[in-house]
Amino acid sequence: MLIIGEKLNSSIPSVRQLINDKDSVAIQDLALRQAVAGADYLDLNTAQGDEAVNMEWLVRTVQEVTDTPLCIDSTSAAVIKKGLETVIGDKSKVLVNSISMEKNRLDEVLPLVLEYKCPVVGLTLDDNGIPKTAEERMILSERLVEILAKNNYDLENLYIDPLVLPQAVSHNNAMMFFQCLTDIKRLLRVKTVSGLSNISFNTPKRKVVNRHFLTLCMAFDMDAAILDPLDKKIMTSVITNDFLLGKDRFGKKFLKAFRAELLED
Repeated sequence: MLIIGEKLNSSIPSVRQLINDKDSVAIQDLALRQAVAGADYLDLNTAQGDEAVNMEWLVRTVQEVTDTPLCIDSTSAAVIKKGLETVIGDKSKVLVNSISMEKNRLDEVLPLVLEYKCPVVGLTLDDNGIPKTAEERMILSERLVEILAKNNYDLENLYIDPLVLPQAVSHNNAMMFFQCLTDIKRLLRVKTVSGLSNISFNTPKRKVVNRHFLTLCMAFDMDAAILDPLDKKIMTSVITNDFLLGKDRFGKKFLKAFRAELLED
């Protein structure tokens, strides 16, 4: 399971304040703690504020202390471009979050992804919004895969996010998401990803819901998740699930985590 650390996001009020104050020490500490906790990527989102200026500052600040690959997270192609231009080192290691079938995002983000040969998150979303059925989301996924393939994009670098909606809104939302994971793997054979927190919106014990949702997603072969790597219980779930699903050969990572006292009941 690929872990994308979610904590450097301006939608979190305390982090937004750190970014606005240009508190590099606190931001770098948060980046380092996520990396040490097991994040494979660090998601950077500066949507709440002067987005392009803050993205440039955030990329520079984080890269001063860690070489953990970055995930540039924005709905704005201009901000994604600024982030990519600012990154020092191999820009093809940057994960772009995200592209969709919305015309403006497809027209503006696709050229950047092709130019830098970046991995990219593809959303099941178009100008009509998020489809209400798994079948409609698959249609968008197929169209996106077709467009990327026609542009000679390496589909090994595509992560489709079927966009889970809150379970509190409809009791079918989690099951619809699992169906999407199954169909994407079976029909398109590309990777899948999800942000976990949407499923538990407006639900009590959100961390409990998120952990169990993650376990089921991993059982449906989801490849990556945007989550809080500082949450020891959810990281315990990731490590244990990988072990149980046969993705941790001989349980090496599980035993290493056990010896380091990283597993939490």
